[in-house]
Amino acid sequence: MKEAGWLAGRVARQLGLSDCVMRRCWHQWIREISFTRRPGSGRPRLTSHREHRNIVRNARIQPTASSSTFQAQVAPSLGTPVSSQIIRRRLAEGHLALRRPLSVLPLTPTHRRLRLGWCRARGNWTTADWNQIVYSNGSRFNLSSDNNRVHVCSPVVTASILPLPYSDTPLPQLV
Repeated sequence: MKEAGWLAGRVARQLGLSDCVMRRCWHQWIREISFTRRPGSGRPRLTSHREHRNIVRNARIQPTASSSTFQAQVAPSLGTPVSSQIIRRRLAEGHLALRRPLSVLPLTPTHRRLRLGWCRARGNWTTADWNQIVYSNGSRFNLSSDNNRVHVCSPVVTASILPLPYSDTPLPQLV
């Protein structure tokens, strides 16, 4: 762009840089016919750009792998252990995230069919119909074999009927 006759300010705006950074880069290019990035402030990175690309590539190849798997793959090339936080940061820079382990069982087709039927049966309910729903605070469901319980919580009230939020009806008096 600069060689095409553009002013340094216009090139800087086009690239999203400040004028002084653009001028410094241009002068370095003219002087050395190359451009090297200046070292930034802060702690130096433990992983190089090559290892960063390797982590991201492995994450794309093995989408179900955990951070400990990636740690084991990277540690021999570095000679030092790498924390799982570094692995997560490098994946975030590559616009990826680690898959979290499944904590609840997915719904079966039968569950989906029953839930869809329940929703369709109540699709044309009015606010008055929904206000007749009774909420309780003691519901617990065991949805997985590893005893991870999903707690369904609602406000503790003595009234057995709660109106819909944002409706025009007033809330019942809490005791």
